[in-house]
Order: sequence, then C-alpha cells, then structure tokens
Amino acid sequence: MNKGISIFAGFFAAIAIQNVTLAAGESSVPADLQDLKSDILNLNREITQLESELLYPSSSTAILVGINAGSRLRLVDINVSVDDQNVGYHAYSEQETAALGKGGLHRVYMGNVTSGQHVLKAVINAYDARGKDFQRTVTYTFNKGSLRKIVEVKAAEDPSGAQPAVFTFNEWESKN
Repeated sequence: MNKGISIFAGFFAAIAIQNVTLAAGESSVPADLQDLKSDILNLNREITQLESELLYPSSSTAILVGINAGSRLRLVDINVSVDDQNVGYHAYSEQETAALGKGGLHRVYMGNVTSGQHVLKAVINAYDARGKDFQRTVTYTFNKGSLRKIVEVKAAEDPSGAQPAVFTFNEWESKN
C-alpha cells in the first residue's frame, strides 16, 4: 500500500505545483481541475479506509460450524452468507463429519466484517439420525463491535423428534 500512497503523494504534489502556476498566472483554478482534485481526495479517503479495514485485525470475524458431540447428524454441505453476500461454502467428507460428531469445529469463514449489525444466513444440507436427508436455512443477527467476533452455528438432534435437527448460535468477542 505504501507504493500506492507514494503515487498519490506525487500526484498531489503535481496538482499543488499546477495550482501555484495557475495562481501566479490566473486568478482562479479551472473547474475541471478542482473537480479532479476533489475526486482524487475522495478516492484517497476510500483507499485509506479500505487499507485500515484490511490491515487491522479488530475487524476480523470467524464463522464456525459444529455438531453436538455424540450426535448422529451427518452434514453434507453448508453455504454461508453475511448480509446477503456469499462468504463460504464447504462440502463435508465422511472423515470431516466424523470429526464434527466428536465435538470438532470447522471454520467456514474467516474475514473482515465492518462494525455494526449483520445477518448471518446458513443453508445446511444434512442427514438426520435416521438417515433421512433434509435442508435447513437458519439466520442469525449479530452485532460486530471493535473486537474480533466469533460466531458458531451448532447442530444437534431434536430431542422431541419433531424436527430433523435443532440449530443454535453462540458468539464470542476476543482482543486477539
């Protein structure tokens, strides 16, 4: 990013020289040059904001998927979106499903999410305890603050048997 910033610094210096030259020879700067300068300043502001979001880990958010230990659910795949933007997809192998069934967690998404309220949506294809396939779409609204956010989607067998599975959400914040 420093190379990009130095390019902008050189460009701003050129505009400043142009302004001084015009100021000496004319009473006002042409409107087109002022518009260009304004556009460049706005672009520089947006680039600085993007650089800040990408470089500082406090915007980091992770989405984990798990199954209650001992559960006989078998995940086939999961498709995750945040604010209607697809952020992750994974198809599970038998080995991965076995690891999840022993209480393991799978990180479906790790990325930067801005502060504020967000909607997580997960479309899950799986087999229930009796081996019948099902698809479930679950949504969860979470607030992202200045700390790192971890959101877990956890599947469990429905004890009442009314549904193939029950999904719960847990979230944590961390400084590291």
